[in-house]
Amino acid sequence: IRPLVIEFDPKNPDVDAVIARLADDLAEYRVGYQAYYDRCKHADSPPVRDPNAVVYLMPGVGMFTFAGDKATARISGEFYVNAINVMRGASTVSTYVGLPEQEAFDIEYWLLEEAKLQRLPKPKALAGQIALVTGGAGGIGRATADRLLREGACVVLADIDETALVSANDELAKAYGKDFVRPLVINVTAEDQVISGFAETAVEFGGIDILVSNAGLATSAPIEETTLALWNKNMDILSTGYFLVSREAFRLFRAQKIGGNVVFVASKNGLAASPNAAAYCTAKAAEIHLARCLALEGAEAQIRVNVVNPDAVLRGSKIWTGEWKEQRAAAYKMSTDDLEEHYRSRSMLKRSVFPEDIAEAIYFFASDMSAKSTGNIVNVDAGNAQSFTR
Repeated sequence: IRPLVIEFDPKNPDVDAVIARLADDLAEYRVGYQAYYDRCKHADSPPVRDPNAVVYLMPGVGMFTFAGDKATARISGEFYVNAINVMRGASTVSTYVGLPEQEAFDIEYWLLEEAKLQRLPKPKALAGQIALVTGGAGGIGRATADRLLREGACVVLADIDETALVSANDELAKAYGKDFVRPLVINVTAEDQVISGFAETAVEFGGIDILVSNAGLATSAPIEETTLALWNKNMDILSTGYFLVSREAFRLFRAQKIGGNVVFVASKNGLAASPNAAAYCTAKAAEIHLARCLALEGAEAQIRVNVVNPDAVLRGSKIWTGEWKEQRAAAYKMSTDDLEEHYRSRSMLKRSVFPEDIAEAIYFFASDMSAKSTGNIVNVDAGNAQSFTR
């Protein structure tokens, strides 16, 4: 029923001191809320609700709101701004006086309001979770964002392609609500952009729970025609890019102290060699081994790291709309029109693989269904003996 006022001197700011006191401030607030409930409850009052503060006031800085989801936090902030305006207006003509405590309690714990709350749908599997998806405007990225949003997560769509990003964000915001999805223009090879992007995510949503590292490209060239620039481009995006976003995610995970999930979208080519793609295959292998290293480092902090290996996801993929499609067709000495059938027929199950299939595997690793799995690889390739893990 009241905000939590954080002790802070804007003239002599000491953020570290604020952070050090915050746990005690929150504990004291919870004790105070329980005492308020105990003083005011009736024999038929509903059980005590979440005792955490929703509105936080920081002198010289402003107001923060936290809640179980973005919409509730936003609406709470809007209500409190209106309350401030009422207080200001009342104070211009007299002295503002709040409701008596008992009356405030009776409104908050009104039985008809409780009946309405009890009829609300149960929280979805990822409710309250924040996911950042790199390569979010492409086929796999967009399908993944859709899958996570469907389960109640808030999603930051990160991509270097601003035009595609705006389109994907608008489409998903229309489907799931503007509170649940945000666009983030980012080049995963630029350290400063990655650092600022994660900082923006933390400000916008309060933190991060899930990282889906999916930004990518694909190139094809015989080794003697592979230039240093082409080699470095693969390494920069597929290896360094995955390292940079993982490092920033780990920093936030450790600061939050509630664990976290990292899912790498690698490739069948990270396990199985392919002709005329040495740079790409090597970079994808590096991603997989980086994931193994991170799984070892993150386990003690309940940070899980797993890998999904797609193969031949043609439909909806930005990679397959460029030169890669022609290059792979040339490598296999066939027409580009025959590629999809080639990949389907060479698979053990004789089935095509779509972005939604990859998204389903990513959701499995991002959710509690895989709570006891880390350092693992799931191949979503319709079966390929070359890429069996050993």
